[in-house]
Amino acid sequence: MNVLLIEDNEGDFLLVQTYLLEGIPGAIITHVEFLTEGLKALEKTFFDVILLDLSLPDSKGENSITQLKLLKQQPPIIVLTGSSDKQIGINSLRLGVQDYLVKDEINETILQKSISYSIERKKNQQQLEQSEKRFRALIENSTDGLAEINSNGVVIEMSQSALNILGYTNKVNLSFANLNFIHPDDLKRILLLFNLIVSEHNKVKSTQFRVKRASGNYIWLEANFHNLLHEPAVNAVVLNFRDITGRIQNEQDRKALIDELTTSNTDLKQYTYMASHNLRAPLTNLISIINMMDWEVIKDETCISLLNAFKESTYKLNDTLNDMIEVVLVKKMADITVKEIAFENVYQMAVQLLQPQLLQSGAILHTDFASAPLVYFDVVHLKNVFTVLIGNAIKYAATERTLQLNITSNIKDGEIQLVFSDNGIGMDMEVVKDKIFGLYQRFHNKDDSKGLGLYMVRSQMNTHSGSISVDSTLNKGTIFTLLFKKIIV
Repeated sequence: MNVLLIEDNEGDFLLVQTYLLEGIPGAIITHVEFLTEGLKALEKTFFDVILLDLSLPDSKGENSITQLKLLKQQPPIIVLTGSSDKQIGINSLRLGVQDYLVKDEINETILQKSISYSIERKKNQQQLEQSEKRFRALIENSTDGLAEINSNGVVIEMSQSALNILGYTNKVNLSFANLNFIHPDDLKRILLLFNLIVSEHNKVKSTQFRVKRASGNYIWLEANFHNLLHEPAVNAVVLNFRDITGRIQNEQDRKALIDELTTSNTDLKQYTYMASHNLRAPLTNLISIINMMDWEVIKDETCISLLNAFKESTYKLNDTLNDMIEVVLVKKMADITVKEIAFENVYQMAVQLLQPQLLQSGAILHTDFASAPLVYFDVVHLKNVFTVLIGNAIKYAATERTLQLNITSNIKDGEIQLVFSDNGIGMDMEVVKDKIFGLYQRFHNKDDSKGLGLYMVRSQMNTHSGSISVDSTLNKGTIFTLLFKKIIV
């Protein structure tokens, strides 16, 4: 125990020294008679406690305490007073000393107990101060605003971040009953909520409302009200809030965009329906007329050439119209029925549909659905996926080798992965890039290629929040990878 005793009376020093050594054996006592000497000692040496006489030659009363409290080192201070100075001792507690002792009442037990208690109180006080500093630092450096509101709705305290959010440089008189503070459209709702909060201890409520900044413009706040009126240390409703004006504006813009896109999509579907419906009847008539024509009676070569061109254009127009109708049906969500489907079952449907092409090509197909046998999807859409990708593998097989197509499923990163891998003619990825899934995109000179199949597959995958990607090497083969959302029921 390292003790600094600041005492100018030799008799009092000897008495206190005796009590110290009896109560705390091994204590190291540094004795000075002047406050200035004590201040110098504190600059050089660490002390566990200071025993301070308030009547010194160079300092009296509260001045001594004040000067000691200015030092960086802050050991606990115990004031030593005479009987006539008792009130001064009591007053010194308000200045931050840990205890005071009347000299005539001191003995070794009282002194030892006072020193022990003072050191512990000082430690607790320092811990409390550090905790308060940390809490204050968190509040002051937080981007969220913090305010304390009394039971009448008057804001009694605000953090610096709260002032920044509201655009004020210092605390102003704000009230939750102030018509100029809260947006008129939100005022009634907020008053009802605040009254509900005040009526029940520890109640917490969250809401969003608009307030007027110092500049006069309104901003949106996301706020939490917490009733701590019953807590003596707080005695307020605590309001924690943040500025969400940007987020609200983004949501409003997004909603407006969605509404606009929904309207445009509806109009486009209606236009497509009208176009296909209005074109169907005259196109059917044209095909019927072509089929009814007696080509043998036509002898003029020019006329025959023109009619053949007319016939070819009519059938192409019919194919285009059918493609357009099919695309619209794929995009239409109303007819989709999602259920649990086995990949093997859908694979067998596609193989049965493509049996003639498979026999003619001599293709070797291998499947493995053991790792992920089931998926939630629309069966019609999934059958189209298998049909298109198997059909494409047959269509774009290499002539110099037997087509081998591997179809496997597995789980990857929480999603179901379906992979179609073939050894066909492949594609130059630098050329096709993202265009491969575009409508009417063709990259090989095949008469029966329309550039519609992969577009349909991607559209169907997107409809179910899935995806399809491709990796291909010219003259080696192509790999299509499909990802399905794994749904747990």
